[in-house]
Amino acid sequence: MPETNLTEQILLMMEEILQTDADNINAEQTFEELGINSIIFIRMVVQCETQFGIQFEDEMLLMQKFPNAAAFINYVQARYDIAQNPSAQNENA
Repeated sequence: MPETNLTEQILLMMEEILQTDADNINAEQTFEELGINSIIFIRMVVQCETQFGIQFEDEMLLMQKFPNAAAFINYVQARYDIAQNPSAQNENA
């Protein structure tokens, strides 16, 4: 299932960047609770853009836009879905 796979990939990326075990990452935690600062956040954005072939919208480049890790994962999933099926973006516009 692609969604789970993408979620797992993002969690693994977070585990690597935070140098922690995936068991220590709960998607409902805030970035602050996870120890993610603005520099780490931008590293995550760049890695997601590169790894998944997506582009974050300019207004979404602020950590405050994501109340928790789950919101970040959902956003990346949505951008990935659009990148995979560009016509879907036009249908939703």
